[in-house]
Amino acid sequence: MEGASCMVVGKELYMFYAGGYNNEPQQIGLAKSGDGIRWTRVSVQPFLPNGKPGSWNESESGHPDIFRSREGRYYLFFQGNNNRGASWYLSNLPVNFRKRKWWLQ
Repeated sequence: MEGASCMVVGKELYMFYAGGYNNEPQQIGLAKSGDGIRWTRVSVQPFLPNGKPGSWNESESGHPDIFRSREGRYYLFFQGNNNRGASWYLSNLPVNFRKRKWWLQ
């Protein structure tokens, strides 16, 4: 795990993190905690997997950062590449949060 980004929502802390290492592939996971010490994965499946073969993020969806806009919208910024780390592309996706659940729009 690396590149974690945390967001406090209500009484819980949510951590978006890069799982995997060096494009093997790297994917984004999500965990939650009530105290910032003990964490539980939200799912065994990646929150944002790497892309399919031939896509711009085939090797990696990693280095996440969660952002909340002034209007209350959430965005997940992340890095991706399709050449095992020889280049990097940055992107973002809108993310929803409601009733203690996160999902991509």
